[in-house]
Amino acid sequence: MPGSLVSNSLKPTSSFPLARHRHSLLVLLLAKHFSTRDVYHANLNIAALSRTGNVDAARHLFDKTTTKDVVTWNSMLTAYWQNGFLQHSKALFDSMPLKNVVSWNSMIAACVQNDMLDDAFRYFAATPEKNAASYNAMISGFVKSGRVREAQKLFEEMPRPNVVSYTAMIDGYVREKEFWRARALFDAMPHRNEVTWTVMISGLVENGLYEEAWELFERMPRKNVVASTAMITGFCKQGKMEEAWNLFQQIRCRDRASWNIMITGQYVTCPLVNL
Repeated sequence: MPGSLVSNSLKPTSSFPLARHRHSLLVLLLAKHFSTRDVYHANLNIAALSRTGNVDAARHLFDKTTTKDVVTWNSMLTAYWQNGFLQHSKALFDSMPLKNVVSWNSMIAACVQNDMLDDAFRYFAATPEKNAASYNAMISGFVKSGRVREAQKLFEEMPRPNVVSYTAMIDGYVREKEFWRARALFDAMPHRNEVTWTVMISGLVENGLYEEAWELFERMPRKNVVASTAMITGFCKQGKMEEAWNLFQQIRCRDRASWNIMITGQYVTCPLVNL
């Protein structure tokens, strides 16, 4: 039966390429799996070596990693500037085959940390797709350097400011003693966190606006030790040691600063009283 012979002879011949194709796919999938796993571990180890200050070992591992993803490059980029090698970060950044927003933000943060605001802004301006972290790093850098108007301009240009953006600007206004601007922004915030409340309260206390500070402190939903210590400082400066002592007793986890200000205030006001 010629028909059956032809049919039988074709079966192994036609199935062989399929089997070989399946084998090739399996090899590729396994290779991809192990490659991805190796890159993941390399990225973790580069970051770990960076945290211990072992930059040479991190670079050695980076060079040994044959398949690098953008996270690998970003890990090495950050390792350099966080350990004081900003120029190495800049050189590595320029040689990156692919950059993402994390890469650009890393360079902005690096320059801000090293008080190179103009360089930071050049990276910021060149960032193709900015996110909230891009704006916040630049705004915080300007505020830290006393360039509050430039910070304000960026804040106003920011598509969706978040609690970090608002808090940085409030800090900037407080530093410039523009309390009405700080308070207006504070009141306009859709959401506040403990840092926002603390920055506002501490700024008011530092500038002698004790009643305004106390009014905010009483409204603060979750009072932390920093805000409480700021208010204790205010009470001590006014000689209101009973109020300071009552507030001090309400702090669950007192830190060294709260103890120091209480002891100093008590000693100055009444040297013979022991806590």
